[in-house]
Amino acid sequence: MNRKTGKKSAIIFAAAMLLGAVFFYTPARAEQAPNFTLPTTNGTPITLSQFQGKQPVLLEFFATWCHFCQAIHPKVVALRKAIPESQLAILAIDVGSGDSLDKVKRFEKDSPSPFPVLYDDGSKVTRTYGIEGIPHIVLIDKQGTIKYQGSELPSDPLSLVK
Repeated sequence: MNRKTGKKSAIIFAAAMLLGAVFFYTPARAEQAPNFTLPTTNGTPITLSQFQGKQPVLLEFFATWCHFCQAIHPKVVALRKAIPESQLAILAIDVGSGDSLDKVKRFEKDSPSPFPVLYDDGSKVTRTYGIEGIPHIVLIDKQGTIKYQGSELPSDPLSLVK
């Protein structure tokens, strides 16, 4: 292998590693999920701790304007249909940035979700969770420990929270 080919190979390898780190499964550090209370699009408050000790929770951080979020959302809806609410709570959280509550309500009216859609006005919860890009999935076990964080939906979320 000549020097030029070796350099290209090294660049391709580095790029592949970077993309892999961004787009593939990343196990979360074992840490407690910060508690929060956010309103649904109809104003009903939901608190994360209300699920603790009862069932795992999947958080889907999204924005109405995010094309990648629109691509993953049907997978989250399919997950809701495949796994009963008694085994896994699902909460969609609009990050608030670039969206008004009215816009989120219109979005929810046009494509209703089979789980609560929450609005993070001011992005406080989004910042607390350290979300830097969307979509972002957080999987929390019954004890409130974060078991997964990433931009993709895990293929078998229940196996991660058992």
